Amino acid sequence: MPSWLVREWNSPRRRWPERVHVIVKAVLAGVLAWLAGHHLLGHPQPYYAPLAALLGVYPTVERSLRESLSYAASFVLAMALAVPVGMLLGPGPVGLALVLTLALALSSWWRLGEQGTQIPFISLFTLLMGGHDGLSYAGPRLGDVAVGLAVGLAVNLLVFPPLHLRRAEYALAEARDGMVGALCHLAGAVIDPDEWEGWERRERRLVRSVDRARRTCDRASDSLRGNPRAALRARRDGTHPSWQGDWRAPRQMAVLERGLAYVRSMAGTVRRAEPFEGPFARAYARQLRLLAAQVRRLPHGGDARTTEIACGAQDRLERPHSDAGTDAPGIFDPQKELIRLSRVMLDDVGVSDGSEPREIALTLTRRQRF
Repeated sequence: MPSWLVREWNSPRRRWPERVHVIVKAVLAGVLAWLAGHHLLGHPQPYYAPLAALLGVYPTVERSLRESLSYAASFVLAMALAVPVGMLLGPGPVGLALVLTLALALSSWWRLGEQGTQIPFISLFTLLMGGHDGLSYAGPRLGDVAVGLAVGLAVNLLVFPPLHLRRAEYALAEARDGMVGALCHLAGAVIDPDEWEGWERRERRLVRSVDRARRTCDRASDSLRGNPRAALRARRDGTHPSWQGDWRAPRQMAVLERGLAYVRSMAGTVRRAEPFEGPFARAYARQLRLLAAQVRRLPHGGDARTTEIACGAQDRLERPHSDAGTDAPGIFDPQKELIRLSRVMLDDVGVSDGSEPREIALTLTRRQRF
């Protein structure tokens, strides 16, 4: 059984309906592959058919196809190694040593991916079971594998074809809420240094949630490729994220990843600097809370009124530091560095809802003025 299937079944986070889908598809593919090999091909023991069928039941259609092709290539290469050696040397010590040496060397070929590890086992079985007449053993086994892969891909394509959009959206919402909490925590720490207690724990939790959101978002994007459910939705609704780019999760994911870098840079700047004076501390804490309100509304961005308030507060923060001759942002002027970071993050959140390229270019140009 593929290692991913074991992990999927044992994962405590996986919901029961999805577990049932995985096990039903795996069992159905294995049984149908066995029946096809036994009745269609006439093989009494088509044991390679159900084994190959499980490789067509990966979490995404695209990966199922990729892994199936890799397994087919590995199987053919293993047979190509074992059959000539069996015919010439037989299943003796010399033959075993030669086959295993070549198979282990070939199994590390990167193009075969995880399925390359199958080559030593398949070649060894072929040599031992086929002996000097390896062709009579290899021929039926190739048919079993072809039938098994075809059945597995068909089952994964037609029975509960996996789409993982909702799970990605849940993970993005968790990361977004974690960033809102981090910004509010940081706002309190700007005013009162005692508020730093618990920051490291919150930061680690935010990093984990963003990493988890990236993995689930990538998996959801992969699940759209070649998925018939995506095509059905496109025909039914007239649009679908896989065709029209309407799914906002990838853009939101990019904003959250950049936002994580901004938040951590802000926290590092505040902790390295001397405590700030009351007026700036209060103004910047307010700006961080306004940023949190903008992030909370991702992927749509803040409404016009909230955005206008946040931009106005940012402009007021920048005004005293915009004169010529002032220090550049960084260690020489921590306040200016914090203001620069909040400006970049505000502009980033402001264009996260799919603004036109011209609008994005204007905001990027505005970032350079400070």
